[in-house]
Amino acid sequence: MRGRSQTCAVIDGRIRVTCPRCAKSRYVAVPGSLRKKNVRCPCGLSTLYTLNHRVHVRESTWGKAFILLPNGRECPIYLCDISLGGVGFNVPPQYNRTLSTTSDLRIKYRTSTGNSMLRKIRITNLVNNRAGAEFLDGKPPSF
Repeated sequence: MRGRSQTCAVIDGRIRVTCPRCAKSRYVAVPGSLRKKNVRCPCGLSTLYTLNHRVHVRESTWGKAFILLPNGRECPIYLCDISLGGVGFNVPPQYNRTLSTTSDLRIKYRTSTGNSMLRKIRITNLVNNRAGAEFLDGKPPSF
């Protein structure tokens, strides 16, 4: 019999799982490269866990922003999420080829309070129209 899929935060290389059937809790070690883990309880219930290896909590957000390219042009983007360590955003298809991984750029966006922010970022992940970047300036983000 299978249980429901759950999301679990990885802390110090292990997750804490609690069986929904018998309420037994235990810690299970997980390697850093693993994204999903199926855990079977002694009572027989198997549960699939989606593992979250993030160091900082990610907050969903939305809004228009701009990437400032090295040649001085602005590329419009759409924010998806933001955390202490970085930002995730969608790039319009016509601007896909202007970005590449390990590019050091600047991002310009407005916070929820209306303040304009300009921060240095490095693109770390680029798949189709979705990009992820880490902040390089060390300032805490404003949501």
